[in-house]
Amino acid sequence: MAHDTNHPEEAGRVIGSAGALAIVVGSMLGIGIFLSPAQVATQLPSTWGYLAVWLVCGLIAFAGAVAYAELGTRFPRAGGDYVLLRHAFGPSLSFAAGWLLFVGVFAGSVATMAVPIGQFQAPVLLAPWLELSPDESLFSVSLFGITWLQLTQARAIGVALIVLLTVLNILGTRLSTAAQLVLTALPVLFFAAMALYIFAFVEPAAAPAQPPPVEEPVIAFGRALLAVYFAFAGWNAIAYVGGELRQPKRTIPLSLLGGTVLITLLYLLMAGAFLYVLGIDALPRAFEAGTATAQILGGGRAAFWVTALIALALLGSVNATILAGGRVGWAMALDDERGNVHDEAPRSWLAELHPRWGTPHRSLLLLAALAIVFVLTGSFQILLELTSVAMLLMSALTMLALFKLRRRDGDDAPYRATLYPYLPLLFLLVSIGVIAAQLYRALAGSDKLSVASFYPLMGLGVFGLSFGLHWLARRGSARIDSH
Repeated sequence: MAHDTNHPEEAGRVIGSAGALAIVVGSMLGIGIFLSPAQVATQLPSTWGYLAVWLVCGLIAFAGAVAYAELGTRFPRAGGDYVLLRHAFGPSLSFAAGWLLFVGVFAGSVATMAVPIGQFQAPVLLAPWLELSPDESLFSVSLFGITWLQLTQARAIGVALIVLLTVLNILGTRLSTAAQLVLTALPVLFFAAMALYIFAFVEPAAAPAQPPPVEEPVIAFGRALLAVYFAFAGWNAIAYVGGELRQPKRTIPLSLLGGTVLITLLYLLMAGAFLYVLGIDALPRAFEAGTATAQILGGGRAAFWVTALIALALLGSVNATILAGGRVGWAMALDDERGNVHDEAPRSWLAELHPRWGTPHRSLLLLAALAIVFVLTGSFQILLELTSVAMLLMSALTMLALFKLRRRDGDDAPYRATLYPYLPLLFLLVSIGVIAAQLYRALAGSDKLSVASFYPLMGLGVFGLSFGLHWLARRGSARIDSH
């Protein structure tokens, strides 16, 4: 089958409603639901305050989803924020956003999720057959007393997973979407069933006689909100593969809104079950709430199966991130081929689809190569700090894009954002608040400032520098063309 690389929608609309829903749910369902409950219970040691945080975060994610649903149906193309920002604000801003997304957010996220599977889940799952030492170094490269590259056992497993899932994505969007359905459905069904079983058949933990008072409850709620906020990340994943969705005008709203509601309900069930079993007193001491709950329910064997389901959920997140991230580099290369972007490094190499499988294989390979470099150097941890605030800024800019496009082009869209402008405005204000909180925590929240304290500002600086250089290059090119 021949593919016209000038039009992302011609790559083959092979993702149906179930696959799209799995991409959204799988992108959201990660390690956050297991790590965040302890942090929330520490800040808000009361049942209703603890549960309210999860519900509020679900509402915030839904507010963002309604905006992305309208924008996605207006522009059902590959590329997500890159495409949306380009239509609203022009090529310079979208260029800065696109490369930050591709290199920092997607490649960095792939590395960040793949390594912990080798660090925490693999040793437990392989223990009956193989004894792993996750931190044991297999080889390293040092120069001037600095270790530049290091491959530990955990990192080797992470690299292997990146390679395998990248190959899966190259072999066809249908295949990677089918894998996504399995990797998402099994953990969702199991964790929902586990939570319902707990409420029906397990004795609750004893409630404290007197819940400890919460000093400065507004600040405590804000800190708990920050802890949960990133557990909901990924709800906008389907916008990045809009060019490969069947009936995108129907599938995009259904998957975005349905996936966000489904995850919110699942998180409320799971967070409530963890609280029910462990109690508000013990929950803050549980580093990972899922395994701690399983230990109480059934000991080591139950913990083994919970670990296996957590690993599946993380694999689903990695697969969905690779699937979506590969489309960002491809979308940027397509614009380059059309002659809409000038004076950047050559990218037409990325724009070709695989002649047999119809996937953006070169963009996927580049994404995997970057992720493996981040794994070997250990720089993915720094990368997350660098890109965290810039990523939030892009979400805020995308909300502004909706307001601008509504004013410029009207509201004649296949799907109009629910409760516009109130829900998109809510998401915009929360994004600005989270940006401010992250910057405050990084800079003013510690008595001892270090280079790492300035990483969030450095990430914003990279974003601003990319925008400025691209804008100047375009102005220079325009002047040359005019003469």
